[in-house]
Amino acid sequence: MRYTWDTTKEKTNLKKHGISFSEAKEAIECSSVIVLKEDTDSGEERYVYLGMCKKLNVLVVVVAYPDENQTRIISARKANKKERSIYEKQL
Repeated sequence: MRYTWDTTKEKTNLKKHGISFSEAKEAIECSSVIVLKEDTDSGEERYVYLGMCKKLNVLVVVVAYPDENQTRIISARKANKKERSIYEKQL
């Protein structure tokens, strides 16, 4: 799977949430990643995942799949208390 992202968007995300898209990639590649929801409100199919990065933070990562070989990371942030609870219950 090939991962892509907008580098300007990553810089904005890093400044706002303190999470790089490389960390987001780790979270969605972890063996315990779960799909939180599917989002179709944006005009394209997007998926919201909960996963853990190597820093042991549970992250919320939004991705789209422009084609079958590509994952485009859109945003990432640390999970809030409710989201962490959902993630922990799935483990």
